[in-house]
Amino acid sequence: MNPSTLKYTIKISNYPFENSLNHLELIMSASMQSNTTDDICSAKEFGETTNGDNSNYLKIQVDNYSLYGRFIRRGIIDSTIRTISNILLDKDMNPITSSKSLQSYIGIQIPYYKESAIIDPDFSILIDSYKASSICSNKSKLSGAKLAGIIIGCVAFIAVITISIIYYILKKRNAKKFEKNIGQKMKQMYN
Repeated sequence: MNPSTLKYTIKISNYPFENSLNHLELIMSASMQSNTTDDICSAKEFGETTNGDNSNYLKIQVDNYSLYGRFIRRGIIDSTIRTISNILLDKDMNPITSSKSLQSYIGIQIPYYKESAIIDPDFSILIDSYKASSICSNKSKLSGAKLAGIIIGCVAFIAVITISIIYYILKKRNAKKFEKNIGQKMKQMYN
């Protein structure tokens, strides 16, 4: 375990499974909220850890504070170490999300057992050296100057394309007139 980490041990016993093909899904909620009145950002990540410890991680960040959860993909199921899986349930559970608070749900899928299942996720609170990526609605809006620059650029681009097309058509028309005049003069010379 990393320093400053909270370790949870969850022991579940005597669950009435319908059959041995079923599994139990334990849903954990992790949330973080800021009490400041300033405009801040929030972000979250879920994935596999890179240090080879066969676990998933969840990182919830509000401003520059992060709640980091590590979910090991192994549990003690009926006194035997077995594989469990962890999935992000945010699409199904509709967590609270705003610029000042963030919530996430993790489903820990435990296989069939007879006596007990023991799992032990751990959590830590970190101070990040960088602020959360901008998901804030007020920081993602374009300023008036940026918006004006985009509009002027688009209008200029359309104008250049239009002028190029008109120039091409006129040049082609003039070339046909020139060829027609040359053809008529050649006919007059040979007649």
